Amino acid sequence: MIARLIATATLLICPLSTLYAACEGSDLRNQLSATEQAELQAFDLSTPYPSGNHWLAEKDQHRINVVGTVHLGDARLGPVFDRLSPVLAAADRIYLEMTPQEEAQLQQAISERPELILLTKGPTLIDLLDPEEWEQLSKAAQARNIPSFMAAKFQPWYLSILLSVPPCALSAMGEGGGLDHQIMGFAAKNGVPLQALEPYDTVFSLFSSEPFDTQIAMMRASLLSDQDSADGLVTLLNSYFDQSHAAGWYLAKLHAKRVSALSEREIEEAFETLQATLLRQRNLAWMPRIIDTSSTDSIVVAVGAAHLHGSDGVLAQLQGAGYHLSQQEF
Repeated sequence: MIARLIATATLLICPLSTLYAACEGSDLRNQLSATEQAELQAFDLSTPYPSGNHWLAEKDQHRINVVGTVHLGDARLGPVFDRLSPVLAAADRIYLEMTPQEEAQLQQAISERPELILLTKGPTLIDLLDPEEWEQLSKAAQARNIPSFMAAKFQPWYLSILLSVPPCALSAMGEGGGLDHQIMGFAAKNGVPLQALEPYDTVFSLFSSEPFDTQIAMMRASLLSDQDSADGLVTLLNSYFDQSHAAGWYLAKLHAKRVSALSEREIEEAFETLQATLLRQRNLAWMPRIIDTSSTDSIVVAVGAAHLHGSDGVLAQLQGAGYHLSQQEF
Protein backbone atom coordinates (compact mmCIF):
# COMPACT_ATOMS: atom_id res chain seq x y z
CA MET A 1 0.00 0.00 0.00
CA ILE A 2 1.46 3.26 -1.01
CA ALA A 3 0.53 4.96 2.23
CA ARG A 4 1.95 2.05 4.23
CA LEU A 5 5.27 1.96 2.54
CA ILE A 6 5.33 5.68 2.77
CA ALA A 7 5.21 5.25 6.46
CA THR A 8 8.96 5.26 6.83
CA ALA A 9 11.32 7.33 8.87
CA THR A 10 10.87 10.24 6.51
CA LEU A 11 7.12 10.44 6.97
CA LEU A 12 5.78 13.34 8.98
CA ILE A 13 4.13 11.83 12.05
CA CYS A 14 0.63 12.87 13.09
CA PRO A 15 -0.93 13.32 16.52
CA LEU A 16 -2.55 10.29 17.99
CA SER A 17 -6.01 11.60 18.71
CA THR A 18 -6.69 13.77 15.69
CA LEU A 19 -5.39 12.34 12.43
CA TYR A 20 -8.16 9.85 11.79
CA ALA A 21 -10.86 12.36 12.73
CA ALA A 22 -9.27 14.99 10.49
CA CYS A 23 -9.76 12.92 7.33
CA GLU A 24 -13.26 12.06 6.22
CA GLY A 25 -12.90 9.29 3.70
CA SER A 26 -14.62 6.09 2.66
CA ASP A 27 -13.46 2.59 3.52
CA LEU A 28 -12.88 1.06 0.11
CA ARG A 29 -13.66 -2.41 1.41
CA ASN A 30 -17.33 -1.43 1.40
CA GLN A 31 -17.16 -0.63 -2.32
CA LEU A 32 -15.72 -3.85 -3.71
CA SER A 33 -17.52 -5.72 -6.45
CA ALA A 34 -18.17 -9.44 -6.06
CA THR A 35 -15.23 -10.13 -8.37
CA GLU A 36 -12.93 -7.86 -6.38
CA GLN A 37 -14.03 -9.44 -3.11
CA ALA A 38 -13.23 -12.88 -4.52
CA GLU A 39 -9.82 -11.69 -5.73
CA LEU A 40 -9.07 -10.19 -2.31
CA GLN A 41 -10.04 -13.41 -0.57
CA ALA A 42 -7.87 -15.43 -2.97
CA PHE A 43 -4.93 -13.09 -2.36
CA ASP A 44 -5.39 -13.41 1.38
CA LEU A 45 -5.53 -17.22 1.22
CA SER A 46 -2.40 -17.43 -0.94
CA THR A 47 -0.33 -15.08 1.25
CA PRO A 48 1.62 -16.45 4.23
CA TYR A 49 0.57 -14.81 7.50
CA PRO A 50 -1.87 -12.32 5.93
CA SER A 51 -3.27 -11.08 9.24
CA GLY A 52 -2.48 -10.58 12.90
CA ASN A 53 -0.52 -7.64 14.32
CA HIS A 54 1.07 -9.45 17.28
CA TRP A 55 2.82 -12.81 17.12
CA LEU A 56 5.08 -14.74 19.47
CA ALA A 57 7.97 -16.66 17.87
CA GLU A 58 9.68 -19.25 20.07
CA LYS A 59 12.72 -21.45 19.53
CA ASP A 60 14.65 -23.07 22.36
CA GLN A 61 15.13 -20.27 24.91
CA HIS A 62 14.65 -17.44 22.40
CA ARG A 63 11.32 -15.56 22.51
CA ILE A 64 10.45 -12.89 19.97
CA ASN A 65 7.28 -10.83 20.18
CA VAL A 66 6.68 -9.46 16.68
CA VAL A 67 4.43 -6.41 16.62
CA GLY A 68 3.15 -4.82 13.43
CA THR A 69 3.02 -1.08 13.89
CA VAL A 70 1.40 1.82 12.12
CA HIS A 71 3.53 4.92 11.70
CA LEU A 72 0.48 7.18 11.73
CA GLY A 73 -1.32 8.40 14.82
CA ASP A 74 -4.85 7.24 15.63
CA ALA A 75 -6.95 7.34 18.79
CA ARG A 76 -7.57 3.60 18.49
CA LEU A 77 -3.93 3.00 19.38
CA GLY A 78 -4.64 3.81 23.03
CA PRO A 79 -6.15 0.42 24.02
CA VAL A 80 -3.65 -1.37 21.77
CA PHE A 81 -0.73 0.21 23.58
CA ASP A 82 -2.24 -0.62 26.97
CA ARG A 83 -2.42 -4.29 26.00
CA LEU A 84 1.14 -4.30 24.65
CA SER A 85 2.71 -2.49 27.61
CA PRO A 86 3.32 -5.65 29.73
CA VAL A 87 5.06 -7.28 26.76
CA LEU A 88 7.27 -4.23 26.28
CA ALA A 89 8.07 -4.04 29.98
CA ALA A 90 9.17 -7.69 30.05
CA ALA A 91 11.49 -7.37 27.04
CA ASP A 92 15.26 -7.48 27.37
CA ARG A 93 15.52 -5.39 24.22
CA ILE A 94 13.23 -3.77 21.66
CA TYR A 95 14.11 -3.61 17.96
CA LEU A 96 12.62 -0.84 15.82
CA GLU A 97 13.20 0.31 12.27
CA MET A 98 14.70 3.47 13.74
CA THR A 99 15.36 4.63 17.28
CA PRO A 100 15.61 8.29 18.37
CA GLN A 101 19.35 8.09 17.70
CA GLU A 102 18.86 7.18 14.04
CA GLU A 103 16.14 9.81 13.67
CA ALA A 104 18.56 12.46 14.93
CA GLN A 105 21.25 11.20 12.57
CA LEU A 106 18.82 11.39 9.67
CA GLN A 107 17.80 14.95 10.48
CA GLN A 108 21.43 16.00 10.73
CA ALA A 109 22.33 14.29 7.46
CA ILE A 110 19.51 16.05 5.61
CA SER A 111 20.64 19.43 6.94
CA GLU A 112 24.26 18.78 5.97
CA ARG A 113 23.69 16.91 2.69
CA PRO A 114 20.74 18.45 0.84
CA GLU A 115 21.39 16.16 -2.12
CA LEU A 116 19.77 13.39 -0.07
CA ILE A 117 16.36 14.84 -0.86
CA LEU A 118 17.00 17.57 -3.45
CA LEU A 119 17.95 17.67 -7.11
CA THR A 120 21.11 19.73 -6.76
CA LYS A 121 22.30 19.27 -10.35
CA GLY A 122 20.63 19.16 -13.72
CA PRO A 123 16.98 19.80 -14.60
CA THR A 124 14.23 20.17 -12.02
CA LEU A 125 10.85 18.46 -12.08
CA ILE A 126 9.39 21.41 -13.99
CA ASP A 127 11.67 20.44 -16.87
CA LEU A 128 11.07 16.71 -16.56
CA LEU A 129 7.26 16.64 -16.56
CA ASP A 130 4.82 17.78 -19.20
CA PRO A 131 2.92 21.00 -18.33
CA GLU A 132 -0.30 19.24 -17.28
CA GLU A 133 1.55 16.86 -14.99
CA TRP A 134 3.55 19.66 -13.42
CA GLU A 135 0.39 21.68 -12.85
CA GLN A 136 -1.23 18.73 -11.08
CA LEU A 137 1.88 18.07 -9.01
CA SER A 138 2.29 21.74 -8.15
CA LYS A 139 -1.29 22.00 -6.88
CA ALA A 140 -0.90 18.80 -4.85
CA ALA A 141 2.29 20.13 -3.28
CA GLN A 142 0.76 23.51 -2.44
CA ALA A 143 -2.21 21.76 -0.81
CA ARG A 144 0.36 20.17 1.50
CA ASN A 145 2.07 23.49 2.28
CA ILE A 146 4.99 22.75 -0.04
CA PRO A 147 5.80 25.75 -2.29
CA SER A 148 5.99 24.90 -5.97
CA PHE A 149 9.58 26.05 -6.28
CA MET A 150 10.57 23.62 -3.53
CA ALA A 151 8.53 20.76 -4.97
CA ALA A 152 10.36 21.20 -8.27
CA LYS A 153 13.69 20.56 -6.54
CA PHE A 154 12.80 17.45 -4.56
CA GLN A 155 14.05 14.02 -5.52
CA PRO A 156 11.03 12.29 -7.14
CA TRP A 157 10.97 9.41 -4.63
CA TYR A 158 10.99 11.84 -1.70
CA LEU A 159 8.21 13.95 -3.17
CA SER A 160 6.19 10.75 -3.57
CA ILE A 161 6.42 10.31 0.19
CA LEU A 162 5.35 13.87 0.91
CA LEU A 163 2.42 13.71 -1.50
CA SER A 164 1.13 10.54 0.12
CA VAL A 165 0.03 12.49 3.19
CA PRO A 166 -3.54 13.69 2.54
CA PRO A 167 -4.07 17.44 2.93
CA CYS A 168 -6.81 16.68 5.45
CA ALA A 169 -4.15 15.26 7.78
CA LEU A 170 -1.90 18.31 7.77
CA SER A 171 -3.79 20.22 10.46
CA ALA A 172 -3.24 17.29 12.81
CA MET A 173 0.50 17.12 12.36
CA GLY A 174 3.20 18.05 14.75
CA GLU A 175 3.02 16.48 18.15
CA GLY A 176 2.79 12.76 18.90
CA GLY A 177 3.04 9.85 16.62
CA GLY A 178 2.23 6.31 15.76
CA LEU A 179 2.81 3.11 17.68
CA ASP A 180 6.56 3.21 17.01
CA HIS A 181 6.97 6.52 18.80
CA GLN A 182 4.81 5.40 21.69
CA ILE A 183 7.09 2.40 22.08
CA MET A 184 10.13 4.69 22.03
CA GLY A 185 8.63 6.79 24.79
CA PHE A 186 7.78 3.74 26.88
CA ALA A 187 11.29 2.34 26.51
CA ALA A 188 12.91 5.61 27.54
CA LYS A 189 10.65 5.93 30.58
CA ASN A 190 11.11 2.32 31.70
CA GLY A 191 14.74 1.74 30.83
CA VAL A 192 14.20 -0.89 28.14
CA PRO A 193 17.11 -0.88 25.63
CA LEU A 194 16.27 0.07 22.06
CA GLN A 195 18.15 -1.06 18.97
CA ALA A 196 17.66 -0.13 15.32
CA LEU A 197 17.33 -2.86 12.73
CA GLU A 198 19.17 -0.84 10.11
CA PRO A 199 21.33 2.27 9.60
CA TYR A 200 19.53 5.61 9.53
CA ASP A 201 20.00 6.13 5.78
CA THR A 202 18.86 2.70 4.59
CA VAL A 203 15.55 3.78 3.07
CA PHE A 204 17.17 6.83 1.46
CA SER A 205 19.89 4.67 -0.09
CA LEU A 206 17.43 2.10 -1.41
CA PHE A 207 15.14 4.62 -3.05
CA SER A 208 17.86 6.88 -4.42
CA SER A 209 19.47 3.86 -6.07
CA GLU A 210 16.34 3.27 -8.15
CA PRO A 211 16.55 4.45 -11.78
CA PHE A 212 15.32 8.00 -12.19
CA ASP A 213 12.54 6.91 -14.55
CA THR A 214 11.30 4.50 -11.87
CA GLN A 215 11.28 7.31 -9.32
CA ILE A 216 9.25 9.47 -11.70
CA ALA A 217 6.75 6.62 -12.15
CA MET A 218 6.44 6.25 -8.38
CA MET A 219 5.80 9.98 -8.09
CA ARG A 220 3.12 9.86 -10.77
CA ALA A 221 1.45 6.98 -8.93
CA SER A 222 1.22 9.16 -5.81
CA LEU A 223 -0.72 11.92 -7.58
CA LEU A 224 -4.27 11.39 -6.33
CA SER A 225 -7.13 13.75 -5.66
CA ASP A 226 -7.59 14.93 -2.08
CA GLN A 227 -10.65 12.70 -1.66
CA ASP A 228 -8.94 9.67 -3.15
CA SER A 229 -6.00 10.25 -0.84
CA ALA A 230 -8.30 10.47 2.19
CA ASP A 231 -10.12 7.30 1.13
CA GLY A 232 -6.80 5.50 0.92
CA LEU A 233 -5.77 6.64 4.39
CA VAL A 234 -9.07 5.64 6.01
CA THR A 235 -8.92 2.22 4.34
CA LEU A 236 -5.32 1.77 5.45
CA LEU A 237 -6.06 2.56 9.08
CA ASN A 238 -9.23 0.48 9.22
CA SER A 239 -7.40 -2.48 7.69
CA TYR A 240 -4.63 -2.09 10.25
CA PHE A 241 -6.97 -2.12 13.22
CA ASP A 242 -8.73 -5.14 11.73
CA GLN A 243 -5.23 -6.70 11.66
CA SER A 244 -5.56 -7.29 7.90
CA HIS A 245 -2.20 -6.05 6.65
CA ALA A 246 -2.07 -8.21 3.51
CA ALA A 247 -5.54 -7.01 2.52
CA GLY A 248 -4.40 -3.44 3.11
CA TRP A 249 -1.61 -3.88 0.57
CA TYR A 250 -3.96 -5.41 -2.00
CA LEU A 251 -6.54 -2.66 -1.51
CA ALA A 252 -3.96 0.09 -1.94
CA LYS A 253 -2.94 -1.35 -5.28
CA LEU A 254 -6.56 -1.78 -6.33
CA HIS A 255 -7.29 1.81 -5.31
CA ALA A 256 -4.33 3.07 -7.34
CA LYS A 257 -5.56 1.19 -10.41
CA ARG A 258 -8.98 2.80 -10.02
CA VAL A 259 -7.93 6.41 -9.56
CA SER A 260 -4.39 6.85 -10.90
CA ALA A 261 -3.68 8.18 -14.37
CA LEU A 262 -1.12 5.40 -14.80
CA SER A 263 -1.90 2.22 -16.69
CA GLU A 264 -2.53 -1.03 -14.84
CA ARG A 265 0.86 -2.31 -15.97
CA GLU A 266 2.59 0.81 -14.65
CA ILE A 267 0.80 0.47 -11.31
CA GLU A 268 1.88 -3.17 -11.03
CA GLU A 269 5.48 -2.21 -11.79
CA ALA A 270 5.43 0.66 -9.30
CA PHE A 271 4.08 -1.54 -6.52
CA GLU A 272 6.56 -4.30 -7.28
CA THR A 273 9.37 -1.76 -7.03
CA LEU A 274 8.04 -0.45 -3.75
CA GLN A 275 7.54 -3.94 -2.36
CA ALA A 276 11.03 -5.04 -3.36
CA THR A 277 12.68 -1.84 -2.16
CA LEU A 278 10.87 -0.98 1.03
CA LEU A 279 9.78 -4.41 2.23
CA ARG A 280 11.57 -7.42 0.76
CA GLN A 281 15.16 -6.17 0.80
CA ARG A 282 14.86 -4.76 4.28
CA ASN A 283 13.10 -7.82 5.73
CA LEU A 284 15.90 -10.10 4.56
CA ALA A 285 18.58 -7.71 5.83
CA TRP A 286 16.96 -7.57 9.28
CA MET A 287 16.80 -11.29 9.91
CA PRO A 288 20.42 -11.86 11.07
CA ARG A 289 19.85 -9.26 13.79
CA ILE A 290 16.49 -10.70 14.80
CA ILE A 291 17.57 -14.34 14.76
CA ASP A 292 20.48 -14.60 17.17
CA THR A 293 20.93 -18.32 17.75
CA SER A 294 23.12 -17.71 20.81
CA SER A 295 20.58 -15.46 22.50
CA THR A 296 18.27 -16.46 25.32
CA ASP A 297 16.77 -12.99 25.49
CA SER A 298 13.12 -12.11 25.21
CA ILE A 299 12.91 -9.40 22.58
CA VAL A 300 10.27 -7.32 20.85
CA VAL A 301 10.50 -6.58 17.14
CA ALA A 302 8.16 -3.70 16.28
CA VAL A 303 8.05 -2.85 12.58
CA GLY A 304 5.48 -1.60 10.11
CA ALA A 305 2.68 -4.15 9.74
CA ALA A 306 3.31 -4.49 6.00
CA HIS A 307 6.60 -6.20 6.86
CA LEU A 308 4.80 -9.13 8.51
CA HIS A 309 3.00 -10.89 5.65
CA GLY A 310 4.23 -12.68 2.55
CA SER A 311 6.83 -15.33 1.76
CA ASP A 312 9.58 -12.77 2.40
CA GLY A 313 7.81 -11.33 5.43
CA VAL A 314 9.28 -11.35 8.91
CA LEU A 315 6.87 -14.05 10.12
CA ALA A 316 7.54 -16.47 7.27
CA GLN A 317 11.28 -15.91 7.69
CA LEU A 318 11.03 -16.80 11.37
CA GLN A 319 9.01 -19.91 10.59
CA GLY A 320 11.62 -20.92 8.03
CA ALA A 321 14.31 -20.53 10.68
CA GLY A 322 12.56 -23.07 12.88
CA TYR A 323 10.56 -20.82 15.18
CA HIS A 324 7.10 -21.80 16.40
CA LEU A 325 4.67 -18.93 15.86
CA SER A 326 1.44 -18.22 17.72
CA GLN A 327 -0.84 -15.23 17.32
CA GLN A 328 -1.19 -13.04 20.41
CA GLU A 329 -3.65 -10.46 21.70
CA PHE A 330 -3.33 -7.07 20.04
